[in-house]
Amino acid sequence: MLEFDAGAMERQSLLGRFINWLFSYPVSRWWLDPLRWLTPVMCMPKPRGGRLVLRYDEVREVLGHDRDFPVPWGWKMVEVTGGADKGGRNFVLGMAQDKEYRLSYQQLAEAFPLSDIKQHVASRAREAAEEVIAAVWRRDDPRFDAVEDLITGVPVRMCQTYYGIDLPEDPVQFGKWTLAVSSFLFGPPFEKQDVPDEGEKLARSGARLLRTTLRASIAAAKERRRLGAPRVGVVLPRLLEMQDRDSRVSDDVIHAQLFGMVLGFIPTDVLAGGNILETLLKQPEFLRRTRDAALAGDEDLLWRCLRETLRFRNINPGPLRVTGGAGYVLNRGERDEVRLKAGAPVLASTQAAMFDPRRIKHPHVFNPDRPDEDYLVFGVGQHWCLGAYIAIAQLVHTFLPLLREEGFARVEGSEGCMKRYTVFPLHLHLRLRKGKP
Repeated sequence: MLEFDAGAMERQSLLGRFINWLFSYPVSRWWLDPLRWLTPVMCMPKPRGGRLVLRYDEVREVLGHDRDFPVPWGWKMVEVTGGADKGGRNFVLGMAQDKEYRLSYQQLAEAFPLSDIKQHVASRAREAAEEVIAAVWRRDDPRFDAVEDLITGVPVRMCQTYYGIDLPEDPVQFGKWTLAVSSFLFGPPFEKQDVPDEGEKLARSGARLLRTTLRASIAAAKERRRLGAPRVGVVLPRLLEMQDRDSRVSDDVIHAQLFGMVLGFIPTDVLAGGNILETLLKQPEFLRRTRDAALAGDEDLLWRCLRETLRFRNINPGPLRVTGGAGYVLNRGERDEVRLKAGAPVLASTQAAMFDPRRIKHPHVFNPDRPDEDYLVFGVGQHWCLGAYIAIAQLVHTFLPLLREEGFARVEGSEGCMKRYTVFPLHLHLRLRKGKP
């Protein structure tokens, strides 16, 4: 624990605060809307340059052409899982669509079947969330850190109850390790640096602790099997059963699959849940309609309300890619044709695309009955979020107990404002109360 400086995550730079403010709604409306009207692709400032893709069709084109716009973090995935010389492996999020990718995807589909959503995921998320809310009411002052205790706490606990990972004594730290690693993994820069910055150092220490925890969990699960002791979780015991049938499912493979799925689970759901909560608090009409769905017990409508809320402040501005091959031409032959040079960084802004009036009707109106194709919250193409259905179930059943409360509000002062590490929500304190939210 001592080698991970969790306090460093509490110090957000002015630039970080500015970027988060810039992409908050309605601030994002006032600059993304006119930019999208002027051009489909905006040149980013030097020294790194790159392009910001703004329109719906062009964003889908970039994300749908994975060979022309590969992900740039494959080497990072190998590094954080231990390095190529120490059993580190890539994960599907960083792979090209090749034989290794197809085998890995097949293994994940077997380890995380869709049948788990109803059988395991929803019930475990709901139980964890209900325990958080019940614990708050046992306090003299029913206030709590909604991001750390609920939005982060539920997926962290599910890493034990569903994934089968033996969590450290302080589970909150486990969640923070994943946020630090994810920030390094999926954010710039994408080339190796001679001198690692503070964020990379924090990520590497978090990655070491994650690796140690996962390796120990694999060993402990094997020992429980040998002794005939009760299982912990669902996924890790299943992976060990797969190993019995297929020698290709080595301990290194199990470690890499768990590492990748944990990094795709906790940070993504913290981003989604934190952004949803903050937006609901800022938009009373969104909150009223979402709460009505929760009180009615309509889980499908509740998800559609949460998803529509997330559209107004997406998980992030959009996924990063790099132009491959000999370059690429967007809108080839059209008046607004755009040529992208090989190696140019590209940010396909799903946030901007979901407000493009060329494809989205009345984009600034809250409408949970929109067609599915209006939403890019989980991406599109090869690297569409493969844990999306797990995330949906977890988010719905995390918000249900909170929304069914008679009322809640931000606490007074700075604690009632969102605090972040880079883009990741860290803290936002609420107080439960009687009466309307």
